[in-house]
Amino acid sequence: MSEQFKEENKTKFRFSRPQIKKPSKKIFLIFILIILVVASPFVYQKVVYSLTHQSTDDAYVEGTYIYISPQISGKIVAVNVERYQEVKKGQVLAEIDTADYTNALNLNEATLKKAEATINEIESSEKQAEAALQQARDNYASAKAEAELAQKEKTRYEDLYKQDAVSADVYDTYVTKEKTAIAAMKAAEKAVNQAKAALDTIRAKKVTTLYAIKEAKANLDQALINVRRTKIYAPEDGYIAKKFAEVGNYAVPGQTLFILVKKNDLWVTANFKETQLDKMRVGQKVDIYVDAYPGIKFEGHVESFQPGTGAVFSLLPPENATGNFVKVVQRVPVRIAIDSPYDPKHPLYPGLSVNPYVDTGF
Repeated sequence: MSEQFKEENKTKFRFSRPQIKKPSKKIFLIFILIILVVASPFVYQKVVYSLTHQSTDDAYVEGTYIYISPQISGKIVAVNVERYQEVKKGQVLAEIDTADYTNALNLNEATLKKAEATINEIESSEKQAEAALQQARDNYASAKAEAELAQKEKTRYEDLYKQDAVSADVYDTYVTKEKTAIAAMKAAEKAVNQAKAALDTIRAKKVTTLYAIKEAKANLDQALINVRRTKIYAPEDGYIAKKFAEVGNYAVPGQTLFILVKKNDLWVTANFKETQLDKMRVGQKVDIYVDAYPGIKFEGHVESFQPGTGAVFSLLPPENATGNFVKVVQRVPVRIAIDSPYDPKHPLYPGLSVNPYVDTGF
């Protein structure tokens, strides 16, 4: 009885279950058509974009690196920045001990003051020597006139003496006057030469002292420069990419203390295949997508092409000798300028991978 009841129930449930209708083919085609209609503009745009743009994933952001080194040597007493810190032009990055350079500055100031005091004394002596020389020349002119007069009188009395017009004593008097006048003239001439020599010596010393003042001023200027150089400044706006300076270290000229990445001086180097260069030209617009910022587009333009493939300028350029040549598609570095303004929310750094799309048109 129970088995019969079960069989009847099975039959009842089998025939009473609702039938699920399968979707018709027409509805499916309509659904596909709707998808195509909606997606077609995007597909068309994508196809057109791919036909009018050349792209590569072998591209990177590059920038200007500034290696900051001290121009003087000394112990580092302060480091005012940290790695990756943004800095402004003129900001003090580090300081070198000023003790030695301050002492040198004071010494050169004292040397200059001493030389200037010396030149003042020399100029005073020069004026006195010039006056003495002029006095000696005046004395010589007077002595020379007296000597010439004495010679004339001696000659006149010599003729009178020969004519017995005057006595020998009178004649001897004028001979003595001539000798005395000539001796006085020679003494005055010697005094002129001595005064001139003294003036020449003073003037030579003046020239030497003027050179000493010039040298002292140059040394003082250099000492001032060295004192200023104890502070190491940021030459441009940018970021501290590397910091090697530490307090207590001894710095020497030429030693790299910081590596600064210059701000807003970035570009993209994209290595395009040689087969992509046919329609690429300088000035063409470029859409730049950075892997670090998905969905963010930067704008740029083609700035220049390297005059040679990347392989040609490599450390070991290929040599296609006879017998081992394998043709490989070469890549040419293309420099792309970044036109988009600086975005603090999406900053660009050297080394970031990018995907540039160059608009070459049809």
